[in-house]
Amino acid sequence: MHPIRLILLLCLLLATAAAYAQQYNIRSWTLEQGLPQSQVMAIEQDHRGYLWLATRAGLSRFDGVSFKTYTKENGLSSHNISTLYEDSRRRLWIGTTDVGLLLFNGSSFKNYGPQKGIQAQSVWSISEDNSGKLWIGTNKGVYHLTDSLAAKYQQLPEASYTAVTHTPTGSLWAGTQDSGIYRVSGTQVLHYTTENSELPHNHVTALTTDKKDRVWIGTEQGLAQAGQNSLEFVQLPGQLNGSHITSFTHDSYDNLWLGLQRNGLLKYDGKSFTHLTRRSGLRTSRITALATDTEGNVWIGTNGYGVQQHRAPWFLHYFDFGSIVEPRVTAVAQDTKGNIWFGTDEGELAIMYPGGPIWQTIPWPRGATIYNFLPVGEEMWASTSNGIWRLGRDGPKRYAAAQGLPAPDVYQGALGSDGQLYFATAGGVVSLQQGSLKLLSYTGGNLIARTIFRDSKNKLWVGSDQGVFQIKNNQLVQPVELKGLNLTEVRSITEDNQGNLFFAAFNTGLLVLQGEKATLYTSKEGLPNEAIKTLYADEADNLWIATNRDVLKVRLPLLRQQGKFSYRSYTSPSGFRGLEVCDNAMLQTADGHMWFGTTKGLSRYLPHLDRQNAVYPEMVLIDVLLHSNPTDWRALGHNPDSTTGLPQNLRLPHTQNHLSFNFHGICLSDPEQVKYKYRLVGYNDAWSQETERSFTTYANLSPGTYTFELLACNNDGFWTPQPLTYTFSIVPPIWRREWFIGVILLLMAGAVLSVVRLRERSLVKMNSLLELKVDHRTRLLERQNREKEILLQEIHHRVKNNLQIVISMLNLQARHVQDPSAQEVMQALRSRVRSMSLLHERLYRHNDLAQINLEEYFLEICESLYASYGVSMDRVELELDVPYTKMDVDSAITLGLIVNELVSNTLKYAFPRGECGVLRIELVQHDEVQYTLTVSDNGHGLPEDFFEKQQHGQSFGLKLVQSLSRKLDGNIRFFNKHGTKSILYFVLPP
Repeated sequence: MHPIRLILLLCLLLATAAAYAQQYNIRSWTLEQGLPQSQVMAIEQDHRGYLWLATRAGLSRFDGVSFKTYTKENGLSSHNISTLYEDSRRRLWIGTTDVGLLLFNGSSFKNYGPQKGIQAQSVWSISEDNSGKLWIGTNKGVYHLTDSLAAKYQQLPEASYTAVTHTPTGSLWAGTQDSGIYRVSGTQVLHYTTENSELPHNHVTALTTDKKDRVWIGTEQGLAQAGQNSLEFVQLPGQLNGSHITSFTHDSYDNLWLGLQRNGLLKYDGKSFTHLTRRSGLRTSRITALATDTEGNVWIGTNGYGVQQHRAPWFLHYFDFGSIVEPRVTAVAQDTKGNIWFGTDEGELAIMYPGGPIWQTIPWPRGATIYNFLPVGEEMWASTSNGIWRLGRDGPKRYAAAQGLPAPDVYQGALGSDGQLYFATAGGVVSLQQGSLKLLSYTGGNLIARTIFRDSKNKLWVGSDQGVFQIKNNQLVQPVELKGLNLTEVRSITEDNQGNLFFAAFNTGLLVLQGEKATLYTSKEGLPNEAIKTLYADEADNLWIATNRDVLKVRLPLLRQQGKFSYRSYTSPSGFRGLEVCDNAMLQTADGHMWFGTTKGLSRYLPHLDRQNAVYPEMVLIDVLLHSNPTDWRALGHNPDSTTGLPQNLRLPHTQNHLSFNFHGICLSDPEQVKYKYRLVGYNDAWSQETERSFTTYANLSPGTYTFELLACNNDGFWTPQPLTYTFSIVPPIWRREWFIGVILLLMAGAVLSVVRLRERSLVKMNSLLELKVDHRTRLLERQNREKEILLQEIHHRVKNNLQIVISMLNLQARHVQDPSAQEVMQALRSRVRSMSLLHERLYRHNDLAQINLEEYFLEICESLYASYGVSMDRVELELDVPYTKMDVDSAITLGLIVNELVSNTLKYAFPRGECGVLRIELVQHDEVQYTLTVSDNGHGLPEDFFEKQQHGQSFGLKLVQSLSRKLDGNIRFFNKHGTKSILYFVLPP
C-alpha cells in the first residue's frame, strides 16, 4: 500500500475510534429523583439492603425507589461527611470532617468525641480487623475502638491519615495526607514514601485489599500495588497515568474499579484497563465515591451529578457514532474474515473492526433501507429497498427490475444447495440464474416473502404473508405438515442444533416443527408475547425471540421435551437498552457473543458475564395505618419500635379494626419489577395474587389475633423463602367476652326457671277459680278465652326466649371454632334460628295470635342479617315492596326462613370488598291463593358453577330453600342477569 494511503487509513481509524464509544448500562439519580444534593461523598450498603449516601445536604437512605434524608433537624451533627462504614455488628459509623465520629443506631445519632477517647475532628477512613476491632483514620492519628471506648494507636506517628484498611492476614495499612503509607504487621512497621519506593505520590487517597491479599494504593498522582514486602507502581493507560484516584471497589466479577477525580472510571480485570467516560454513559467524569452492592451493581458517587449505578454488564451498546446518533440498525452479518457488517434504515453501511466501525461509501441512494446481508465467499450480498446489491472486489453491482426483480424491496437472501442465490422480496421469491432473476412459480396470487432460510437438510423455507412454503423445482409448495394452520405474516425462521425448525408468526405465536410434528405456541402455552419479529437459535441451545417489547432467551431442552417456556426476559432495566430488535437483525459470532440490530443502534450480548440476580429482596414493613390515615401510635398509647416506627405488641379495641399495611421489597437492580404476595393469617390463609402494588387494606376485622405475612420476588423471579411477619390482635368488646356471656346465660337460665315456676302457680290459681265459678258459665267462658290468649302469648314469649338462648349458645360456641367453613355454618344456623325467634316475638307483642304482618316481619329479618354481617343499609340499600298481607304462623315461618337464606346469600356474596348496591324484596298476590315472592340484587351475580350445584344438590342452603318451597306448594327459580334474582311461586290456603 502506498505510504500516503496508509497514513490516511490510520488517521481514519483513529478518528473513527474517537468518534464512537461503547455505552454501558448506567442509571442516574439526581435532585429530580429526590437526592437532596448533587455531591455524593461516600456510599455504603447496610445489612437490610438500604444504600446510604453521604451528600453535602445530609445523609440519605435509598431503597431503590425513594430517598429518606437525615439532616441536622434529625440530630445529625454535621453535613460534612467524609466516610461511611457498617461494621460486623451492623452498626453504621459516620466520619465527618469537622465533628469527628458519629454512630447511627437506626433512630438517633451519637457523637464519639473526646469523652470516648477520640481527640480528632476529621475522620477520613474506617476499617475493621479480623477480631471486630474498629480502626479510625483521623487528622490526628489512627485510633482503635473496642466496645465504646477509643484509644490512640501508638505504633504509628501522629499524622493526618486519609485511608486505612486491613488485609485478610491481619496487616494494617494506613495512608497519610503527605507522608506516604505505613504497613503494620505485628510489631513490625514499614514506611513507604516516594523517596524509598515506587509510590507515585505521598498523598494517599484510597486503599483496598483484594482476594489475593494485595493492597491497591490510590494516590493524588497514580496507582500502586503492594504485597507482603514490596510496593510497585502500576501504569495506567494513556494520559491517565498521573490521575488523582478518589476511590476503589471490587465487583462480583473480581474486577477492580478506580474512581478518578476528573477522568471518569477505570475497570481493571487483572490484564487490562477499560476506561469509562461521559461517552460511555457516565453523567460526569468527576468521581468521588464507589461501592458494590450485594446484587453486584457498582454505585458511583459524583461531584455535581448525584449517584449513578452500573448494572447488567452483559450488554454493550453502540448508539453514538459521532455524527450518526442512535441509528436504526436493520441488518447485521459477519463476513469470512470475522468482521461485523451492519446497515441502517437510512442506507448507512459500516464494518466493525477491533478499533471501531469504518463507515463505507454506499453505492445505493442515501435513504434506502438495508434489510439483510448474505456473505458468499469473498462477496457480500445486500438486500435493500433499492434492489439487490453485490459488493465485491470488482465493485458493486445492482440487480433490479431490469434483471427481473418483481419489487424493489428485497428482505433476505439465501444460498441454495445448488449454488444458486434466492431472495425473498415484496413481489415473491426470485432466484439468480446467469445474471438474471427468475420469479418462482406460485399459484396463490400476490405474495410478500418476508424471509428465506436454508436448513441443515438443504431445504429452502420461505416465510410470507400467506404462511410457510418450501422451494421445490423452482416452485413454492406448502408443506404437508403445516397445512391447516392458517399462518400469516411469518417474518423469521431459524433452526436449532437438533434440526428442529422455528417460525415467527407475528401476532399469532411461535410455530415449532419437530420432524413432521408441528406445534403452535401462543400465550395459552406460556408464550409471554405473541408479537414475534425475529428468531435466532444460538450454539448454547437457546432460542432468542425478539418481540415488539423485549428480547427473550428460551431454554430449548425444556421446550423440546416438555413444551414449557423457561425464559429470561431482557428489557431496558435488565440491560437491553435497544428497545426493539429489527427484523432478522440477530447474529452470533464465533466467540459466542450475540449482536442485535435495534431501533437505537447496535447492541452486543456477552454471555459469560450474564448472571441472574439470586439475591432475595429485603422486605420492609414501612407503616401500619388505621382507617388508611397516617397514625401517631405513640399518641394512641402504643410503644413504637425506635428503628422501624411500628407499634410493638399491638392490641387494638374492636372499634379500630380497619388496618392498612405499606411495605417495600429492596431490590436495587430493578425495583420496578419487584412483585409481592401477602396474606393475613387468621382472616384468610390463602396468599394473594402476585402484584406490584406495595400496600393492602383489611377492613371490619373481627376480634382475634392476626399475623400479616409478606413475600417478595426480585427482578429475576427469586421469591424470598421466608415471609416477613407482623402480629397484632383486636380485643373483643366486653359483651363478647367469655365470662360476660357466661353471666348472661346464668341470668337467662334463672329468668326462664322463674317464669316456669310463676306459670305453674298461675295455672293452679286459675284452676281453683274455675272450680269456684262454675255457676257463672258465660262469664267463665269469656274469662277462659281471655286466659287462653294470655297463655298463648306467654308460650310464644317462652319459645322466643328459648330460641334466644339457643342463639346465645351458638354465639358462644362460634368463638371456639377456628375453621372458616365451620364458622360460616354456625352463622347460618344463627340467622335461621333468629328468623323464627323474630316471628314468635311479634306474636307475643300483638293481640292477633293467628296471623302476622309480613312486611314488618321481613324488615326485622333483614335488619338482623345486616347487623350480623356488618353491612350498613347506606352501602346496600334495602327496598321492601310487600303489601299489607296476613297469613298463618306456619306459612310465615316458612317464608321467613326462605327470605333469611336468600338475603344471607346476597349480603355474603353479591357485594364483595365493600361495594355498594341494592337489595329488593317484592311480594305480589295474583288471586286469593297464588302469590309470587321475588328477592333480587344488582351485585356480582351467581357463580359459574351454581346451576351445576343446583342439579347435583351440593348446597345445603339451596336444599333448604327448595324444601321450604315445596312445603308451600311452590317452586323457586334463579336468574343471573345484572345481578341475582330469585322468584318463588307459592300457594296459600284461603
